[in-house]
Amino acid sequence: MPILNRQTPMEAIMSQALFKPDAGPLSEQPRAPALRLARLSRLIGQPVHSDLELARYVADGANPDLIECLISEGLTRKELEFVIPARTLSHRIKKQERLSRDESERGVRVASLLALAQQALGEEATGWLRQPLRRFDNASPLEVAQTEQGARLVENLLIQIDEGYVA
Repeated sequence: MPILNRQTPMEAIMSQALFKPDAGPLSEQPRAPALRLARLSRLIGQPVHSDLELARYVADGANPDLIECLISEGLTRKELEFVIPARTLSHRIKKQERLSRDESERGVRVASLLALAQQALGEEATGWLRQPLRRFDNASPLEVAQTEQGARLVENLLIQIDEGYVA
């Protein structure tokens, strides 16, 4: 008697979600982590090919150009004030110093959320990041993302939007 492949309802849903017959052969499908890192590399102005490289980039201190890269994507200097105050940034640039570890972490946090927002929302990403949301007690996603825990909330919402769970 053959052994039947019995899946729980959740396993069936997961296998359907992972198999996308209209997406073409697996070799032709871009890998999500590679796309995320490519998008993030563009936003931070530094090529990174793995999460470990990104962690090293943050630990070593980001180049102050990170802020200019984010501004060129449509964010304002005022919106990035929580990453590094303008005066501190001008001193770092003048002395050709890198950002501190904390400043780098905050900058990469914003870049990561912007990359995810661009993936989920396209050209409306920066506008969405500025928009007060009821879900966040009428704070904008950028305001909520000033803390690591807040950034996780924004990230989870963007993933839900990207996957079609939230309209």
